[in-house]
Amino acid sequence: MTKAQLRDLLVSNPHDATQWIKAAAAADIIPAQIVWGQLLLDGTQAARDPVAAFVWFERAAQFGDPDGQNMVGRCYEQGWGVEPDPKLATEFFELAAAAGHVWGQVNLAQMLMRGGDPADRPRSFELFRAAAEGGTSKANLKAMNSLARFLEEGWVVPANPRGALYWYSRAAALGDHWAQYNLATILHAGGDPAGADVWLERAVSGSDDGFRRRIAPLLLAHGELALRRHGLEALRRIAASGSAADVQAYASALNDAAATPSDLEDARRLPERPPTDGHPDSRNCRQASIGRGLVGYLGGRLAAMSRRIARLSNSTSSCSKGAL
Repeated sequence: MTKAQLRDLLVSNPHDATQWIKAAAAADIIPAQIVWGQLLLDGTQAARDPVAAFVWFERAAQFGDPDGQNMVGRCYEQGWGVEPDPKLATEFFELAAAAGHVWGQVNLAQMLMRGGDPADRPRSFELFRAAAEGGTSKANLKAMNSLARFLEEGWVVPANPRGALYWYSRAAALGDHWAQYNLATILHAGGDPAGADVWLERAVSGSDDGFRRRIAPLLLAHGELALRRHGLEALRRIAASGSAADVQAYASALNDAAATPSDLEDARRLPERPPTDGHPDSRNCRQASIGRGLVGYLGGRLAAMSRRIARLSNSTSSCSKGAL
């Protein structure tokens, strides 16, 4: 069975599939070793054990499996179950990339870029281009976004705005959130705020909280109300979880000129929402208590914010490129 088939089996029959995958991994069935290692790494259907996960990835890599080589590289890159070692990470990504593994190509290109040697940029560019042209998987989309950045900045070839726009647009249309954000910055700088607004809305609404936490400060750092509003929306969506820290971060952002009375009304309702799991523990209760304390604070800011918004002047700042 392939890795995709094994993952489908986990969805339909998780308990039995987990036991079968574990046994198959021990019998040196390579796809099972990769999937079992991932289960141990993620802590799904099994207790989280990064050290054991690394062992299984390494066993698969020893058989020459590109997925195993790529995952061993990731473990060395991130310190999952082993001490971080960029040199070894690069070596294993090299092996995977040589076999045509798309994530191996992307990860190797990123490692070369992080090394900071300008002499490595041409190879990174070629790796990203090969991966970008190879399909529409998540790895391919990441490569498209990175290739577009090379073309936008002119890092290897002369700056090619049209080429950058093509690859950003292609990845954005396929759902890559960073490409959506980067495409929006190009459109905004090029005098198309309406087009930028559409892509920023998609990036904020369709992504996860990890991505929202990264772009919110980038958007809030700008003087233009339209951009700051998207940053505020990202924080609002994060705060909807009810976490006291997230609610407080959103409340703090409401101090700036991006806030409107309707924003403040939304924020006042956030702490009043019950815990999503239906079983509030002491931590949830403490968060709710902190959140209720913020209600009064937010309410007290409403009139002041309204006056400040009325005094806003039109800004001409442009949206600068966020670091990837």
